[in-house]
Amino acid sequence: MIALGMLTRALAPHGIEPVLVGGGALEFYTAGGYATSDVDLALPSGPEVDAAFAEMGFSKEGRYWVRDDLDLLFEAPAPAGLPGENALRTEVEVDGLRVVVIGIEDLLLDRLRAWVHWQSGEDERWARRLALLYRERIDWQYLRDRTKQVAEEADAVTQLAEEAGT
Repeated sequence: MIALGMLTRALAPHGIEPVLVGGGALEFYTAGGYATSDVDLALPSGPEVDAAFAEMGFSKEGRYWVRDDLDLLFEAPAPAGLPGENALRTEVEVDGLRVVVIGIEDLLLDRLRAWVHWQSGEDERWARRLALLYRERIDWQYLRDRTKQVAEEADAVTQLAEEAGT
């Protein structure tokens, strides 16, 4: 998280804001209950991003930025259209550095969609855990609005809301 905060600070003058998404965001929201080996970012590509990573000692390997000495791997930019780029967000401070994390609702939607469309039991488990952990904080109407076009997704949100007692 400190490296992400440093990257956020380095990119701020360029109006670029990396957003933690994917497994890293799930690890954040579950306080380490989920563990990931890479850090996924919603982040545009460009020379400013390349320069910021390089100045921090990272080397580019395909779509990854790697620091072997820190055992740290950023996947950036994340694929286009990944939730988090223009979504609800959570901001935290880590050792005086600002870090932006995809909002809990869009992370839950990401897991819910993997559960519904790919029949991923692992993603179902994490969607349920997020719904229970954050039941008081989640904007359930936002979830309903985002899933109303796809019946299976809407049904899953209804199911999670009922299980969470909301």
